[in-house]
Order: sequence, then structure tokens, then C-alpha cells
Amino acid sequence: MATYTLLLFGICRDLLKKDEISIETQELVDAETLLNLTKNTFPELSNLPSLRLAADHHFPKPDFIIEERMEIALIPPVSGG
Repeated sequence: MATYTLLLFGICRDLLKKDEISIETQELVDAETLLNLTKNTFPELSNLPSLRLAADHHFPKPDFIIEERMEIALIPPVSGG
């Protein structure tokens, strides 16, 4: 069993009214799978365009295996100028 703690920022934090969430899986998963599991577990996030997952301060490739000890964050769509 693997438990991932994901930090929330911006609209993700606003939608879920939390600073962090946890996702449990049967085994370690890759970045794409963790992001999809997160969207399925928290449907409020599923409609956000360009929601990204960061691990240890970088954006991993979809097939990168995410380890529980990593700092994991959901990065919402951003705008600015």
C-alpha cells in the first residue's frame, strides 16, 4: 500500500477547502496514474484545464514513478502577464 500526500495551491485549494489531500494506492504509481486517480477521487478537480502534478519541484514525465516520500503538489492552471 502506498499513501501519497499532495499539496494544493490556488483554485485546487479553494475547491477542496484543504491545504493537502491524500491518495492511497495498492502500489507505487506513475505521475499520469496519480493525477488521474486524484481527479477521479476529487471530481471537483476533473474540469480544470492543464492541471499538473509536480514531484520534488519538477514536472515529471507521465511514466515517472512517484515515490511516497517525494514532495508532491497539484499545480493549477495559472494566468498572468
